[in-house]
Amino acid sequence: MITNKPSPEEFKSLSIQYLAQSIDLLLKTEMALCVHGDWDTNDELEEEWEKRQGTLGNSLIMLFLSIENYLKFEICKINPLLLVSGDPSKWGVSKEDKDFEDLYIHQFDDLIVTYQEVASKNIEVKLQERLDDLRKKRNKYTHGLHREFLYPKYIIESISIFLTKLWGAEWIKEFKSVMLTEPLYGLSSDEEEQMQLLNYFKFFEKYLSDKKFRRMIGMRENGRRYRCPYCTNCSIESGMIIDANYALLEPNQPDSIELKCWVCEAYAEVERNGCSEEGCPANVIFPEDTNYEHTSNCCLTCGAEQGS
Repeated sequence: MITNKPSPEEFKSLSIQYLAQSIDLLLKTEMALCVHGDWDTNDELEEEWEKRQGTLGNSLIMLFLSIENYLKFEICKINPLLLVSGDPSKWGVSKEDKDFEDLYIHQFDDLIVTYQEVASKNIEVKLQERLDDLRKKRNKYTHGLHREFLYPKYIIESISIFLTKLWGAEWIKEFKSVMLTEPLYGLSSDEEEQMQLLNYFKFFEKYLSDKKFRRMIGMRENGRRYRCPYCTNCSIESGMIIDANYALLEPNQPDSIELKCWVCEAYAEVERNGCSEEGCPANVIFPEDTNYEHTSNCCLTCGAEQGS
């Protein structure tokens, strides 16, 4: 008998932890390289990254492990024994119990086939091509033979393809469960989590088009983006001063008076008045609210305070 069979959640947990490590290696390195704090806009780091191929290689390996464990998670939901390689007729030859951890698991290529066949999931051509390329690069870095320069853009785009084509937007909920936050003056633990997620979103946007980014986080592809009054207030309060423009009108209609934010997931009621700032064409205003002194009576496009 095979004992100690894994649960799907064990593989999902590993997958999201490896994903977080992959991203953190890139983000924290960029933040350290940009002494003026302009990591989210600084595009002149190519030479610095060429000196840090080991960091990029480790990030790529962590991403590969994340994808591999995600496939195991999906397969394990059906039956963990589908992960075991070799001839089933030999599993019980010794007539002794076997611990699942001592058995051989299918290699990556076999996991992809099993995933598609038993989970009835189709892997698109673009995703298959990227997975093949990732596998080859992973092998080269593992054996120390990768001679071509690797850059963050390749890894971030690979993460985007993985999360969009395989995991879906629900990855964010799982990501929050392993995301490390640091204390920020004047903010609650929930607000600190939102500010950390804001940093990740800004990092993704540095390397992805607006369309790819929206798809990755599950945001509607059409509609103007506005500043979330709650996240913007937290950003200013903590001294981060990062543009938290991840809110959309719900629904996307000329008379809508509600915004939904994809960072804090909150809804905010707004007023549809023309902005008083010269040259600003927007008409989405966060009304007077003493609880949000930095965004009270402000335009959620340009941030200008409105006249009384």
